[in-house]
Amino acid sequence: MNKGLIPAIEKAFRCEVHGVKPKRNVNLLKTDRGHWIIKGYKQLEKAVWVTELADALRQKGFVHTVHYVSDAEGAKIFPYEDRYYTIMKLIDGEEADNASLYDVKKTAETLARFHVAAQGFPVSHSYAYEGKPNLLDKWESRLEYFERLTWMIEQNGPQNKLEQIIAHSADEVLRDGQQLLQSAYKLPLTPEMFLAMERGTLAHRDVASHNFLLTQRGNCYLIDLDTVGHDIQLVDLVQLMSRMLLMQDYRMESFVEAMEAYSNINYLSDTQIWTVHQLLRYPDNFLREVTGLYSRRPGYHMRGVLQLVMLEGKLAQNRQKFLNDGERIFQRSPWGEYHFVG
Repeated sequence: MNKGLIPAIEKAFRCEVHGVKPKRNVNLLKTDRGHWIIKGYKQLEKAVWVTELADALRQKGFVHTVHYVSDAEGAKIFPYEDRYYTIMKLIDGEEADNASLYDVKKTAETLARFHVAAQGFPVSHSYAYEGKPNLLDKWESRLEYFERLTWMIEQNGPQNKLEQIIAHSADEVLRDGQQLLQSAYKLPLTPEMFLAMERGTLAHRDVASHNFLLTQRGNCYLIDLDTVGHDIQLVDLVQLMSRMLLMQDYRMESFVEAMEAYSNINYLSDTQIWTVHQLLRYPDNFLREVTGLYSRRPGYHMRGVLQLVMLEGKLAQNRQKFLNDGERIFQRSPWGEYHFVG
């Protein structure tokens, strides 16, 4: 952090900074006005977007999200040198744990409340409908990258334990990924896309457990609005369910309870629930971690990725059973009977 930034903040926000501590891609400030989080952006438009979005969500009733602090002039964006800084109040909470079904249900409820509020945002002209969701484009790119990676490992031979696992799993991962992408046109995604455009819906698009903070009072906050954009909201549910199911040993009961928790707040039709279950056939946990590591994306490290892919391998039979048991989703209320279409 630039040494001159802190004195500039103290002057602009009329506070005293007693300490600075790095945390992920932000910094924690200890001030005489409380604990704050400071985050810098290269682009002014991004800083404007997140601050205005947070205000809009609050006005729509979703208060369990980040709260930006204004400077003495009432501005929520603080320009300094070549960056645009925002300051948020620290949320005193613990990151959600996907191994805890209680935490999972709280995050599902919070995501549902966010989705209810994240509607009515005009779609910009730059947001073009191309016939399929951005999720499928991302998955196609991820699968293509993984295919190139496996070819490289095959040519050079595995250089470590992770590459041995990649080489061993490559055929199955590629097959599952390709099958889902090839059959995606059978899923009712086009109506979801048109509905998202009509309603002006936003999706968070990074519903990792560390973006949900649970407080001692039982409140759950959804943070990090940087990734929010116009999209179908089912992509968030697919991402959330994929991540939590791995830590829940792919138990169908966990999926049903989490989806019920969400649907009790933001109603899901049988078709939407079935679509989420079908999209979980894409091996996203494995592909996301491996491609994230090799493309050197922030937050991906060898040890963590190795642990996750080994866990996926250990739970392979559980995962397959979950995918084969789609009809069990609708055997309990509130969804009633449902005839599974394979």
